[in-house]
Amino acid sequence: MSENNPYDSLRQVSEMWEKSLNGLLFQSLNINPLIQITKVGIQANSRYIELLKRNRELIANYMNLPTKNDVANAVKQTIQAEEKIDILEEQIWNLQESFALATEEQNKMLAEIIEFTKHLHSEWQKASQELTKLTKMQNEFDEIKKLLQKEREEPVLIGK
Repeated sequence: MSENNPYDSLRQVSEMWEKSLNGLLFQSLNINPLIQITKVGIQANSRYIELLKRNRELIANYMNLPTKNDVANAVKQTIQAEEKIDILEEQIWNLQESFALATEEQNKMLAEIIEFTKHLHSEWQKASQELTKLTKMQNEFDEIKKLLQKEREEPVLIGK
C-alpha cells in the first residue's frame, strides 16, 4: 500500500466508522431496560392481535361470513376431494379396460361356440343322412329276408 493513495486512507476511515457504529449499536441494543420495554410492548401487542382475531371470528360467525380458517379448511377438503376423484377416475378407466378385455374374450368364446355348433349341426346332418341310408338298407335287408323265407317255405319240386 502506498501512502499517497487516497482510497486506502478512505478505506481505513470507513473501517473505523464501521467499527465504532457497530459498537454503538451493540451497546444500545444490549441495554437491559430497552430489552424489557420491547418485551412488554411485544406481549401487549400480541395480546391485542389475539383479541382482534377472536373478535373478527365472532363477528364473522355472527354475520355468517367465512373466516380465514374456514377458507383454508375448504381448500384442504377440495384438494382431498380432487385427489379422491382422480383415484376414482383411474379405477374407472381400469374397470373399463377390464370390461373391454372381458367382452373381447367373451366374443372370442362365443365365436368358438358358434363355430362348434355349426360343426355339430353339419355332423348331425351327415349322421341323419347316413341313418336314413342305413334305415333304407335295413328295410331292403328285411325284404330280402322275407323273400328268402318265402322261398324256403315253398316246396321246390325237383324233377328226376
